[in-house]
Amino acid sequence: MRRFHCEACATEIAFESSSCPVCAAPLGYVPDERTLRTLRTDDAVTFRIGAGDVEWWRCLNAAWGCNWLLPAASGETWCRSCALTRGRPDVARPAAVSAWTAAEANKRRLVHQLDRLGLPVEARRSPDSEGLVFDLVFLPGARGLTGHLDGVVTVDLAEADPVFCDQMRRRLGEPFRTLLGSLRHEVAHYYWSVLVRDTGRVESFRSVFGDERVDYPAAVEHYYASPPAWDESRFVSRYAQAHPHEDWAETFALYLHIVDLVDTAAAHGLIDVPASGDDRLPCPAGASIDDLVARWVALAAAIDGLADSVGAEWLRPAAAARLELDKLGDVHARITRQQPGG
Repeated sequence: MRRFHCEACATEIAFESSSCPVCAAPLGYVPDERTLRTLRTDDAVTFRIGAGDVEWWRCLNAAWGCNWLLPAASGETWCRSCALTRGRPDVARPAAVSAWTAAEANKRRLVHQLDRLGLPVEARRSPDSEGLVFDLVFLPGARGLTGHLDGVVTVDLAEADPVFCDQMRRRLGEPFRTLLGSLRHEVAHYYWSVLVRDTGRVESFRSVFGDERVDYPAAVEHYYASPPAWDESRFVSRYAQAHPHEDWAETFALYLHIVDLVDTAAAHGLIDVPASGDDRLPCPAGASIDDLVARWVALAAAIDGLADSVGAEWLRPAAAARLELDKLGDVHARITRQQPGG
């Protein structure tokens, strides 16, 4: 992710910031600009940006950490990210609200990245319409709720519990099992429909990932009944071996991880990459998949070395250098076609 700075005092600010920690200027994220802006206000309800006359207001979820803005003239109450979620938990259930707040914060990061990648993110307006919608479910004790079906991404808010997430990551051998990782994985199933099925490029998908028409429930049930050894030369994770749809989702999620890591490293000057010329796109815009993965492997090695220095877990197993580039390359090609000039 790129770095953000307060326009009033130049202090670096976090993506989640609603006010500058130094000068206290109000801040808000403008989705169309993909950036944080410093705001001016007369009444603490409506805001203006710079010398502009357009009035903005905060998303109705501002009290729960959302710093995204909407044009007041739109008449909308939910921001671009929050509008993707159906409902919110009862405020009388603090644990549910805390988990939901964490999930929404991660979802905003996801939507920001999807927007920068030029991927369509359209909220479903009615049960019969197409588009993307999230159900964030808090049912302690119930498991197996996280999944995707026809544009509906369901996330078990237990994923917001770091202890639960760590237990599942170890038990299932899923190195990127985080709340953000789960969101990236599940939204990948939606983008299979958008980037593969709806583009008529299914045969090329099958040539890389396999035939998705194989019985999905039976394949997943077989996987969990007898998990295979991880073939690290062909799959980005052990779970990717369950079914071609899961292979796509795990690869897509890893691709988003790789792009975000390289983008963030470039923003902090940790790697030297050519300027994209369009800050709306992640760095390095226009890079080949080979270049992206090469940068990722080098960064992962450095980060893992730093982790060793403080006794922390590695970011990625050493096998990262043996990733199957055909699959990551397929995802990369389908996504870059969505970008300006793609």
